[in-house]
Formats: sequence, structure tokens, C-alpha cells
Amino acid sequence: MPDKRKTSNELTVLFAQYGIESFLESTSLLVVLLEKDGELLSWNPAFDSLKETLPDKTHLKDFLSSSSADTFEALFMDAKRERARARGNLEFAHGNRSGSLACLFVPLPGKRVLFIAEPSAANDLEAVAAELQTTKQRLQRKETELKAVIAQANEVSHTDPLTYLPNRRQIIGDLQREVIFAEQYGTPFAISLLDIDHFKKINDIYGHTVGDEVLRKLADELRQHIRHPDTIGRYGGEEFLLILPHSTVIAATEQAERLCKYVRSLVIRAGEHDISLTISMGVAQYKIRREDWNTFLSRADKALYQAKNNGRDQWAVAEK
Repeated sequence: MPDKRKTSNELTVLFAQYGIESFLESTSLLVVLLEKDGELLSWNPAFDSLKETLPDKTHLKDFLSSSSADTFEALFMDAKRERARARGNLEFAHGNRSGSLACLFVPLPGKRVLFIAEPSAANDLEAVAAELQTTKQRLQRKETELKAVIAQANEVSHTDPLTYLPNRRQIIGDLQREVIFAEQYGTPFAISLLDIDHFKKINDIYGHTVGDEVLRKLADELRQHIRHPDTIGRYGGEEFLLILPHSTVIAATEQAERLCKYVRSLVIRAGEHDISLTISMGVAQYKIRREDWNTFLSRADKALYQAKNNGRDQWAVAEK
């Protein structure tokens, strides 16, 4: 049994792309989605009065008067071949929509055609086309805004909110990517784990607000005193992870010595307090094809604890 009405998902999805799917239900315009041979694929409620008259007919030309057949074929072929909108007047011979209607043919992907007809002046169809264009432009602006929001959200999700350095998730991801690169190309690289000595005392004596300020200012100092393309991220608490691409353990120890010396000379102003710090660092070079990133990181962590056990304010190197 033929469909009484076939306002299909295809037509609804098509108009939903422009945020105006409700237009299909409320408009008096005849809106029909045509296959490349003119077959009716789906239509809106306004077309039902014609479809009910000829329920067995499957092609739009079946609803037209014989005098409009050639005009329909010409407009339909223009829309498909030229990939441009075609306009004209067609006479419907059935239902309460009989008579001459102003018609618009809009080419779609796959040689399908969107057919719109209105038994009034052609400028009404122009208004519909203009509305569709305006809606498309509005959606394009929204898409641009959405992409900006997504990009900002992505950056926020990978940034430590206190220090503005890459957070643990991001810096671990950077480490994993460097391991993959080293495995593929055999290039050396090293890492350092850095920890602020006796940081708990700062929080206990001055409070967490001052402690946070010290962390933020030290992070900024460290960021400015590493070479490009080295990366530093907040690994957790008062610990930082430094990644040194294309570097051997020699370069990493030179950096560790320089950073320990520099931090030792710093006086950080936090609130009303001048605070001096020292750091301890554990250095390791990646063993290509002999370990994974997690083992690599564990070796640097053991070296860090060795530096702390040796008296702090110094660096130590992981076993080779």
C-alpha cells in the first residue's frame, strides 16, 4: 500500500542542516526531494493534497499537465547539469493545487534535486532562497564560533590552571610522543624530574596562598630558562617534568646544574614575603628499544630521590 505521506528522514535531515526543519511542517510551499530521474523521494505535508489524488504515482511529472512536461524536463535537467538553480512556471493538473505555480529547482549532491513550488508570485520563492542563504551564513558563523570555543576548551583541558604550564596529562602525552619518535628514528632524548625542596614548609609557615604564588612564579622562571624546543610541564604538586628532545644525558645534566644554580640564587616575592628556594633534579636518557616511557620515567624518579637523599639542592643521573 503506498504511503499516505512520506515526510521522510532524508528531507527532514536536509533542512535540519540549516536549523529550519520546522519550516517543512508549517509552510504552504510544496517541498519535494527528487531522485536524479525525477522520482519522488520524500515530501512535506503541503504536497499531500496532490499525492492523495494520485497515490500510485511515483514521479513528479505525473502530477503536471501535459503542456508543462517539456518545461519540467528542461528545468530539471538544467538544475542537474549546470549545478545551478532553475526557475520557471509549471501547471499542476490535479488536486487543490491545480493551476500555474512558480517553481524553483535546487541542485543537491548525488544529482538529486530539491523542488519548491508556490502558487503565488515568484518573488516569494526568492524570499525562501534568501532565507535559506541567510540561515546558512548564520550557521557558518556559529560553526566558526564553536570551533574557537572547542579550541579554547582543548587548550584549557591541557593546561595547569595554577602555573599555566602543560598539565600532567599533556606533558605525559608529550613524553609518549617523544618515545615513539625516538623508537622510529633512533634519536636520543632525555628528561629531568624537578622537585622543590622542603616545599611543605612554605605552605605550613606562610599558608597555601603564598605557596601557590611561589609555585606560579617559579614555573614562570623555569619556563624562561630552558632552551627551545625543551618542554616543561607540571607533573604534580611541586614536581615538574622537563623533556629535552634530541639531547643526551650530558646536555640534560648541564641544564640541571644550571637550573639548580639559578634557583638557588632566586628570591621570590610572594605577598609580603621574600622566599628563597632550592630544587633537586633526577636526570635520565631514554634507552631506545630497551624500555617503555613508564620505565623511563621511573628511572628519572629514582634519580630524583637519590638527589634528595644525598642532601637536596643538587641533581643525580639515573643508571644507564
